Amino acid sequence: MTVRRWRGSGKQRGPSEVWSDWTAADDAGDTRIATALAAEMLCIAPDSFYAWYHAALLSKALGRWAESLERNARAVELFTPTEAEDFDGVNPAAWNLGIAATALGDWATARRAWEAYGIQGMGSGLDPIDVDFGLAPVRLNPDQPSLPHQVLPAAGTTEVVWCWRRSPAHAVIANVPLPESGHRFRDVLLHDGEPKGFRRLGGQDVAVFDQLERLEDSGLITWQAQVTGASTDDLRELFGLLEERGLGVDDWSAMRMLCPECSRGIPDAGHDHTAAPSGVNRLGLAGPESELDRGLSDWLAPRPAVHLDLALLW
Repeated sequence: MTVRRWRGSGKQRGPSEVWSDWTAADDAGDTRIATALAAEMLCIAPDSFYAWYHAALLSKALGRWAESLERNARAVELFTPTEAEDFDGVNPAAWNLGIAATALGDWATARRAWEAYGIQGMGSGLDPIDVDFGLAPVRLNPDQPSLPHQVLPAAGTTEVVWCWRRSPAHAVIANVPLPESGHRFRDVLLHDGEPKGFRRLGGQDVAVFDQLERLEDSGLITWQAQVTGASTDDLRELFGLLEERGLGVDDWSAMRMLCPECSRGIPDAGHDHTAAPSGVNRLGLAGPESELDRGLSDWLAPRPAVHLDLALLW
């Protein structure tokens, strides 16, 4: 076993001892010591997949994406059939390499990482990955960490939104988030790959992923519309009309505020999270004012009994 004499310690320490101190630092939430021990472990065990993999997890938790990319790339190189037996044949460092590369916009490395993980169809080249991975719910501003020392995004309140997933690690917000979330329609998000609860879509349970970072702020204005006198069919037509024009529309009055247990699990039918009806539809809208005005005017024209109050939120 490779050993290293630590300055001032007066004794030799091997990887098992350093790892023990590292996990103790994790439990204590001491990021400074954990960071130092991770660096020491890489010096003590430079050819260990596990040393590089766990050091890369720390870099991921701290959002140090260049360091995470470097460490995961080395872990991918050190992954052997022996390690594969511990991970059901897939390389977890390849997944985290894909996340780090996506965060940095290094699309060539991201493509290689997803291929190493076993995901095909990413294409080739240096352009951003833009593959239709379907709709997925993403938790904005997660309220619980997934890793020790994790730095969580904190733009506002926690909210789960539906997104167009464009790669295994990034997605575009398809809902109109509440302003309290600090996010906008069509923001681009970096998200993790571990399921943190489920939502229903088309009769199936779909995994919720936690946001890691906002990659792009769309800058699209968020509006609120109070609508009275509209039928379900009227609203359905409004949604279709605005969506065809690339505008954001969401029925905020139908939102459910889930308890933490249901939010991070499968929403329980035994828990009543349904808001009481008020007779007024509160809609979230997003997009340029001129485009939105034209769309709303076209919709209201044949509906003189419908009343709509529009307000700019942010």
